[in-house]
Amino acid sequence: MNSLPFNELLKTVAKSQRILVVGDGRPDGDSLGSSSAFYLWLKQEQKETALFCIAPVPKNLRFLDAIYDQSDNVSLFDKPWDMVITFDTSSLKHCGILDLLPRIPGKPVIVDIDHHNTNELFGDINLVDTKASSTCEVVFRFFEANNIPLDHRMATSLLTGLCTDTGHFSNSGTNAIAMEAASSCFASGARHIDILKNLVRNKSISSLKLWGIALERLHYVPEYDMVVTWFKSEDLDGMPETDGAVEGVSNFLNSACSSADIIMVLREKSDGIIKGSLRSLKCDISRLAQQLGGGGHKRASGFAVKGKIEVTNGIPKIIKI
Repeated sequence: MNSLPFNELLKTVAKSQRILVVGDGRPDGDSLGSSSAFYLWLKQEQKETALFCIAPVPKNLRFLDAIYDQSDNVSLFDKPWDMVITFDTSSLKHCGILDLLPRIPGKPVIVDIDHHNTNELFGDINLVDTKASSTCEVVFRFFEANNIPLDHRMATSLLTGLCTDTGHFSNSGTNAIAMEAASSCFASGARHIDILKNLVRNKSISSLKLWGIALERLHYVPEYDMVVTWFKSEDLDGMPETDGAVEGVSNFLNSACSSADIIMVLREKSDGIIKGSLRSLKCDISRLAQQLGGGGHKRASGFAVKGKIEVTNGIPKIIKI
């Protein structure tokens, strides 16, 4: 459990003054929770630091402390950073900085902190544990190994990622270390009520109606032990926060549907792209997602392909364009 180079990272941080913190290109609770917690600690250490993400912060995660410090301004990569630390991303391309790194003067140390089994180990220092429940768990272990105390802001960030990646401690990613980390976050003053309000008790009437459409269309595919449902682009017209609503359907079905191991939710977008959201309790669905050009965790993955959804006798098919 403690074989990751926690001490090496601590020593490298101590020798560095300018540190850029980068979240994943598809920001979620674990990406933003882990990156913001580390950023807050670097601020305590009086490091010159900045928090970067190529994509905007989802509305339901704007309660996180320091999240309004986050920038998508690529001019940050024209500064002479000593270190660049990425969080919850399997590759430099996935977090959107592959073409931006060469703009940094000199040669910064690249640090990769993650738990995806598809991680490319692209860092000079890699804190990657594919058995961890979340990247926030890895960051918590770094803090614990180096006797770094959590304040209530860091604890709230870490608890957010622990909650989102374990389905609030209900999916197979939940482990003893995640529970220990959550307990420590509670003891450090994490604002669990804010997490519940923004991530659980946050369903609008329109999004619940969308769930109704998904439930009506459920189809079981016995040869894959998979339940599939789908949304056509017209189903989502005028729907705010569609990404969050569709993601919520995937997570709900994964926790509630006992007749199948794999859940797949397809969403047809107006730009000709089909996004697929995969969930499982037992299978490594990241392999399937990779075959379709996507990736993610063993139990929660996604993909995007160009095409449209055709439905015949209640069975959806992806027709590639």
